[in-house]
Amino acid sequence: MTIQTDFKSPNALIGEKPRALYAIWRGLAGNRKAPKREEVTLSLVRTLSPWMWTSDVIDRGADFRIRLGGDRIVEFAGQRYAGKLLSDCPATLYFERARCLMAYCVEHRMPVATGPVPSGYSGKEHWEMEVVVLPLSDDGETITQLMGATQFWPRGATTQPDRAAGPRRGAKTRDVF
Repeated sequence: MTIQTDFKSPNALIGEKPRALYAIWRGLAGNRKAPKREEVTLSLVRTLSPWMWTSDVIDRGADFRIRLGGDRIVEFAGQRYAGKLLSDCPATLYFERARCLMAYCVEHRMPVATGPVPSGYSGKEHWEMEVVVLPLSDDGETITQLMGATQFWPRGATTQPDRAAGPRRGAKTRDVF
């Protein structure tokens, strides 16, 4: 499947959650290409963790292993993908877009964003989303992990509701960074 993905600078993000995570990442990265994974602490991202995900970079971007997804992402998808290779996920627009964004981030060693775009997730075509993908590096040069935030809202909404695809009231965030 070949898709056209309209990349944009994370500076153009409109979603509150992706924009906030990008601001944290920028503060941690400073003048480096990317911060180290251990610099991203739960205390820094606690309020964003339901919209966050992380993945390992396999063979310099040939594939990606999904490490975790926050509760809002899991509820949107209807299942957890933690531990799966991205190449083993369904061949849908949603996952192909993820692969393109992740590969771009690794190849160019820089953050990238897209959206708002239709979600491309089967059964969730009435949602749109905005995504930011941020590189992490163990040595300051090679991108070894990625983190990002995905925010969803109903297509055509004039605002991006905080709980658009989120867990039921009272649900706890189970994923830990």
